[in-house]
Amino acid sequence: MKLYSLALSPFAARVRAAIYGKDLAVDILTPPEDWRTSPAFRALNPMVRVPVLVLDDGRSIPESAVIVEYLEDAFPAVPLRPDDPVDHARVRLLTAVADNYVMRETFPLFGLFDTKTPDEAAIQAQLAKLDSGLGLLNGLLAEDTARGPFAFGGRVSTADAWLVPVRYTLEGLMRFSGRAHLLDRHAAVAGYAQGLRESPALARVWDEMEDGLRAFMAQRAATA
Repeated sequence: MKLYSLALSPFAARVRAAIYGKDLAVDILTPPEDWRTSPAFRALNPMVRVPVLVLDDGRSIPESAVIVEYLEDAFPAVPLRPDDPVDHARVRLLTAVADNYVMRETFPLFGLFDTKTPDEAAIQAQLAKLDSGLGLLNGLLAEDTARGPFAFGGRVSTADAWLVPVRYTLEGLMRFSGRAHLLDRHAAVAGYAQGLRESPALARVWDEMEDGLRAFMAQRAATA
């Protein structure tokens, strides 16, 4: 199998986290430079997005959440989903909150800060939305006293596959905006960045995103 992935993409990062966590033999490839216009890439994924997983028989699976579910179903030897239905629901809740209440409110802030004339009122309104979402995620993490350094239950799960790129994106936002205090009220979310280092798979994803950010910033500086 091979996965077309971009290092800095949080969607591709969650798939890589699942691959590394399950210790699967998957070739991780950067898509061709013309992937956005390439008919060959469109044939793999009509939505023309990364990531996309290409199976050994040539069939392809797009969309990060779908890919992670496929990997869980196809390679159950190292499960990232809890067996207990209630625990599984909790893991899915963590991923939903991370997606819908944190990441969704984080992305617009990069555009609001990346301007010569920032709209402070719009920034503050969006920061309030993000803070609300962070409160929800922080509460879920703080409730699980058995989770240790991971998102749920003391071991790597699909919740971590979602939370590592979310947490890294928050780190990037704090650097980019100069708002280093964004997580001050959310200790469980803030501390997650240190705890994930206990998993080589999760630490690898974080480091790949860091490398991707450095490459992006270097390219941005070169074209400024």
